[in-house]
Amino acid sequence: ESQQIVKKYESRFRKAFEKIGDNVWEHDFTTNLTYFSNTKSHLLGYEFDEFTNNANLWWDRTHKDDKNLLEENDAKYRRGDIDHHILEYRVLHKDGSIRWVMDRGVVIEKDDLGNPLKIIGTHTEITERKQAEELVQTKEEKYRSIIANMNLGLMEVDTDERILFSNQSFCDMSGYEYQELIGEKASNIFTKGENIEIMESKNEARKKGGSDAYEIAVKNKRGQLRWWLMSGASRYNETGELVGSIGIYLDITDQKQLEIDLIEAREKAEESTRSKEVFLANMSHEIRTPMNAILGMAQQLAKTKLDTKQFFYLDTINSASENLLVIINDILDLSKIEAGKLNLENIGFEPKAVISRAMQVLIHKAEEKGLSITNTKSDERISPVLIGDPYRLNQVLLNLISNAIKFTEKGGVDLSCSVLNDTPTSQTIFVSVKDTGIGMEEHFVKDLFEKFSQEDVSVTRQYGGTGLGMSICKDLIELMGGEIMVESTKGEGTTTSFVVEFEKGSIADLPSKQNVFINNDMLANKKILVVDDNNMNRLVAKTILNNYGAITTEAVNGKEAVDLLLTAEFDLVLMDIQMPVMDGMEAARIIRKDISNTLPLIALTANAIKGDNDKCIAGGMNAYLSKPFKEEDLLKTVGFWLGEAQTNFIQLESPSAIVSDYLYDLSSIRDISRGNENFVMKMVNMFIEQTPQQIALMERHYLHSDYKAMGAIAHKLKPSIDNMGIISLKEIIREIEKISIEGTGYDALPKLFNKVSANLARVVDALQNEFELSTQ
Repeated sequence: ESQQIVKKYESRFRKAFEKIGDNVWEHDFTTNLTYFSNTKSHLLGYEFDEFTNNANLWWDRTHKDDKNLLEENDAKYRRGDIDHHILEYRVLHKDGSIRWVMDRGVVIEKDDLGNPLKIIGTHTEITERKQAEELVQTKEEKYRSIIANMNLGLMEVDTDERILFSNQSFCDMSGYEYQELIGEKASNIFTKGENIEIMESKNEARKKGGSDAYEIAVKNKRGQLRWWLMSGASRYNETGELVGSIGIYLDITDQKQLEIDLIEAREKAEESTRSKEVFLANMSHEIRTPMNAILGMAQQLAKTKLDTKQFFYLDTINSASENLLVIINDILDLSKIEAGKLNLENIGFEPKAVISRAMQVLIHKAEEKGLSITNTKSDERISPVLIGDPYRLNQVLLNLISNAIKFTEKGGVDLSCSVLNDTPTSQTIFVSVKDTGIGMEEHFVKDLFEKFSQEDVSVTRQYGGTGLGMSICKDLIELMGGEIMVESTKGEGTTTSFVVEFEKGSIADLPSKQNVFINNDMLANKKILVVDDNNMNRLVAKTILNNYGAITTEAVNGKEAVDLLLTAEFDLVLMDIQMPVMDGMEAARIIRKDISNTLPLIALTANAIKGDNDKCIAGGMNAYLSKPFKEEDLLKTVGFWLGEAQTNFIQLESPSAIVSDYLYDLSSIRDISRGNENFVMKMVNMFIEQTPQQIALMERHYLHSDYKAMGAIAHKLKPSIDNMGIISLKEIIREIEKISIEGTGYDALPKLFNKVSANLARVVDALQNEFELSTQ
């Protein structure tokens, strides 16, 4: 009965084994015979009873390259080295095909000495699996070959960053041999310093399935610094488990060095540009300072009683000074254009009036040389009003006409203007200036617009000039979106033309103007502090201001000015920027911090270089004047900041134009309104009504240390400040918001808030004055 039970279980397990594999087999080491559970092998395609020795059949059909594997395995059993095995090898099917088999075996009986007597095992076909693996390996080798041919390094690591594989290109890149890399931690070999943190963060990202590309600095085996561009991705096994990552590397050291060289070259170029700007600023300051005194005192002298000869001498002084100023302005304009800081106006203007004024200004110069100056063609289709920059257009016209007169000895200069293209919204205008002068050789016409360019040295000696005028004209026309051309014949004359497209406008787009009203007592009893280290400049400013009733006090540097302001009250301060001991900007910061947020500070600067306006306003100044200034400009600015703008003491422009230069700029809102003044008024009203409330609320939040809520109000104020063109607060309001978000720098909030509060209060007052609005 027990034998039947054993046979029953033997039959059951044999069937189970057969389900697992193709055959269950048993090998007897004493007889060297192998027995198979199935008489037909699917792996071989033979009936086993066709042969007397089943083991021989299996041996004969084993692939010749794998027979050594079976022999070694058999020897291991006989030596007692193993008591089980799992082998994968190939066998030959009857039809000639190759089949892969997984051969498993285990010892089930040993003799007294422990030598194996019998082993039992299974054969399982794994052909499809092996073919799939071979296909994957083939593709992997193919792509590795492609990467190697592209000189790309390939490296595989496990989840601990241990290197599992690297191709030869990577070995060449790193300087290490293959065996030196395998098993090592990649970050320990290559990454240094801060790059370790970068690598660790990238590895953590890849553990989450991320992939990316980035540049990293490494050191090769020889310690040389190299730059690699790395692209990495996660690597998974067949069950979807993360097992590591794979990276592709490109050595970009040469490109990186080129990039570094380019950056250094750019920095040198920028440093050269800065040096040029410093030179131009210093030159501007040094020349404009005495120029301010010359022109200012000449203007005062012209008010006295002069005989004919004295008036002639004075006129010569003025003429020479103005010519020198033109040269200075040419050089400064060139600096602004090259730096991309020259901004063009976009306002309404009358093109025919601009052309007429340009001719009128220069007609006396033409008459002095006996030349005619004519306007033979003025197209009737030209729109009465165009939108653009009339000042720069006038500058171009004056330059072209002045050049034509300068280089013409007989005959005349003719200016013509016509419409090339007319649409409902725009006009393309063609303007030409033709002279009968000395002309130019054809080869020089190509170089005419080069900076400091004149045909030869004799031209410079005979006619003067810097050779910058035509270059500036070209830059200005191109900034307007146009094109300038020249045609010239030596000895016959030159025609210079330009084409520019302008948007059409209406009368409503023209800046409003008012008559000039001068009251000799407009500054009566106003206490004004004049701060300048140059006694001539102080004399000019004092003379003008005293003539209109002001009480002036002098200071020669910023420190003297601060000391005076601590002991005496003044209505306004004129502050030079460049001074010894303490400059004007430092003095302004101290005044705003320790003395007054509302005292009007007017900057006087001889540095007419890009960005001075913004720098002055951002530094605490209310406005600025560039030396040499005209008497009316000084009076206009001083009068406005003393609250006299509405009494019409002196106004060359509407109050809005004056205010927009210093406090705000409504041009953006007006552009959006497209002539709808009701929209502008609505925006202004909303600003006037809401701003004081928001400032009060911001102050309340600050007093309660609720900085987050304070920042929220600053965020709401940003669009209003931007829309109203309040340049002085654009960065400050953002700084308040930034402090509230980051939670640091609270100590700076009082100063920043006071600046916002004071400036917005002045803007609201100025808007109420301009638009004649009630505070109720």
